Amino acid sequence: MKPKKQSLLLATVIPILAFPVGLKADSSAQISDDELLDLSLEELISLDVPDVTSVSKRKQRLMDSPAAVYVITDEDIRRSGVTSIPEALRMVPGVQVARLNSNTWSISTRGFNYIFANKLLVLIDGRTVYSPLFSGVNWDVQDTMLEDIARIEVIRGPGAALWGANAVNGVINIITKHAADTQGGLLSTGFGSEEKAFGSYRYGGEFGDDGYYRAFVKSFSRDGLVNADGSDANDDWQINRAGLRADWRTRNGSEVSLQGEIYEGTTSPTLKVFNEDTKEQELLTNQSRDQKGGHLIGNYKRYLNDGSHISVKGYYDRYENYDYRVTEKRDVADLEFQHQMLPWGNHDIIWGLGYRFTHYNLTEMNHVSTGDPDRTDQLYSAFIQDHISLTPQWALTLSSRFEHNDFTGFEVQPNASLTWKISDQQTLWFKAASAVKTPSISETSVTSRGIAFIRDEDQLLSDGSVPELLAITGNEHLESENLFALEVGYREQFNNRLLFDITAFFNQYRDLLAYVDYSCLDGTTPIPANPPNPAFGCYYTPQPTIPAFELSSTFANGLTANTYGVELTTDWQATPWWKLQFNYSFLSVDAFSESTGNPLTDGYLRGNEELLETLSADHTANIRSHMNLPNQWYLDFWVRYMDNLEDAKVGSYTALDVRVAKKFGDNLEISLTGQNLFEKQRLEFSEIFSGLGETEVQQAWYLQLRWQH
Repeated sequence: MKPKKQSLLLATVIPILAFPVGLKADSSAQISDDELLDLSLEELISLDVPDVTSVSKRKQRLMDSPAAVYVITDEDIRRSGVTSIPEALRMVPGVQVARLNSNTWSISTRGFNYIFANKLLVLIDGRTVYSPLFSGVNWDVQDTMLEDIARIEVIRGPGAALWGANAVNGVINIITKHAADTQGGLLSTGFGSEEKAFGSYRYGGEFGDDGYYRAFVKSFSRDGLVNADGSDANDDWQINRAGLRADWRTRNGSEVSLQGEIYEGTTSPTLKVFNEDTKEQELLTNQSRDQKGGHLIGNYKRYLNDGSHISVKGYYDRYENYDYRVTEKRDVADLEFQHQMLPWGNHDIIWGLGYRFTHYNLTEMNHVSTGDPDRTDQLYSAFIQDHISLTPQWALTLSSRFEHNDFTGFEVQPNASLTWKISDQQTLWFKAASAVKTPSISETSVTSRGIAFIRDEDQLLSDGSVPELLAITGNEHLESENLFALEVGYREQFNNRLLFDITAFFNQYRDLLAYVDYSCLDGTTPIPANPPNPAFGCYYTPQPTIPAFELSSTFANGLTANTYGVELTTDWQATPWWKLQFNYSFLSVDAFSESTGNPLTDGYLRGNEELLETLSADHTANIRSHMNLPNQWYLDFWVRYMDNLEDAKVGSYTALDVRVAKKFGDNLEISLTGQNLFEKQRLEFSEIFSGLGETEVQQAWYLQLRWQH
């Protein structure tokens, strides 16, 4: 970190850590409809974030939740100045966000961050949005009208016992507002240096005796990022979206909701590929990547006479991606039944059944091949959770999920947590859990060649070295990756004005995937699409058709890793008009493998160990300040620090965002936001496996008008 930036960060952190000692409640603080920050922290928690539901699938006070959970509120989103969900996630302690190009992010928590980050389950209104192709998330299409988001609940740590496979390192649950809370019209529009033009309009109304609806349209055009020399990367991005939601109550008191969205957009990311005709590495800058899709979600909840309730949720999701490397089309249908009951006085039991059908189709492939381009998978699941109130202060929660998938068969993922409510303002919790990450299509049945460069042409040595390429072939015999996690957390609310939350964790991963040598061929035979179990100890040879060394590799469950860390959060209502939020995270990763006795194989595994240990930053921190100034002026700033990413060849950086806003009456707000103000441009991530070229994030500003009636 540069000295001036380090001084600024420390100068802001020290007062936050020092002043809370001896705080007294400000009895003069008044509740205001317009100024949420005038609330005390106790009022803020009870009014703005009354419950969290992601931890135990039932409404629960944030203070009492036995998990490392962080809530991004709608006010946080508005006052941060972010224009996308991935950028909003930078607020969360332990979550690391890196932008690769105009529409691609790498997002994970507690390690393993990469473009194919696959240990984080993401849901939007209960709809799972991970891609079966790589078990990660296409973040560029996970969007909606930001003003319609009620909150984003982020669990750091496993949540598989309730949410299923791939909820290994965390769960992100994006929850939109009930239609009754979005009545009337809202217009949001603006322009800027990177946000070239954007606009959205929503209108909500009523129908029947107890029904509400809203409809919205949203569109934006974003400028592309830049290359290292400052030239335009030509990866401009635009997308259009429209959606509808209706919520109503039936005559018997049941709650019903129906919502859906459609979208269509395009961008042109820079691609780095090996051209077998010219025998050279080639940068493609004019290949458009078009995406479109949509979804429909239905929910039904009925309350029974004995105090229990049942709910049924179903959704259909369609996704199409037209990319130079591959055209992919995906259809997902999901149905889940859930029953919550109180069979005994101190037991709160939730159980459920689920079924998911996924059809996947891959066509028009360049540098990618598969022996199974048209695939159908089915997932069967069941879960049960018992929340036991042992005493008024102690509660025990036991839960487990049982699944059957078409990749690895049956999986069991248990969880146990113990909560000690020391007082209404103090909670101590302990948690032990297991989770699995199941193999994806790309890891089991896809081969890629000519898009992963270990040494590219701009790194050629004076001795005439040629590019080194990595051919990666899937392995159908992979097993699931396994996690066993231990966590302990403590929360305390001081004098209704300061909330302190700290979590420590230890994670042990087994059977992690590793790239291993698969070149027991003669150097002229193409790599098969579906190889047998990989054999160790075979040396690679140059392919005769291209002037480069091609390392043939596949996947194997070859690594173990231990991670541990600490995550700290404080929310401080310093005065009725000034709120400060600070969080800090520390992470350590230690990966290792058993020696095979073969130097080449052990070399591969050591390379994998180094990759896992350097994927994520050791230290991250956030400071956010929200000030309500006289005459309805608002000043917000956000300083964030990211430690260096050794594998991505990215140094540490400190970023500053500033937002100034003015409200006119109750309906109109105009704001000016500056982003990444410390640097003209910076590289946030670099990787070799996808073929995406390196681009850099720029300093930016935009002007926004928001009108509500």
